[in-house]
Amino acid sequence: MAARLEAATGQFRTLILISGIIRDILSKEFQSICREIDTVTVKGSIKPMRFYTIAIQTDDLEACDDPMADKPIKEKKAIRDALRKDLFAKLHSGQTTTW
Repeated sequence: MAARLEAATGQFRTLILISGIIRDILSKEFQSICREIDTVTVKGSIKPMRFYTIAIQTDDLEACDDPMADKPIKEKKAIRDALRKDLFAKLHSGQTTTW
């Protein structure tokens, strides 16, 4: 799904897209800066999905170093898998999170 969202950024001419499922677990404050782009049925799914972008000004932001850049691939994978499990657990528990 992440690959489909990333590919759709070009079609919608936006830097980032998130699904409605992700938007719904964000804090109310963060939800307030999300702007709905469209509702689509992506390939391989029968359920329509809402697409949102984050409505922030990025021109004044400074680039920062990637904290994962020097980590070995196995460590990056372990961190990514742990984050994915945590997010999956929150999605299925109905728990919201503040990002």
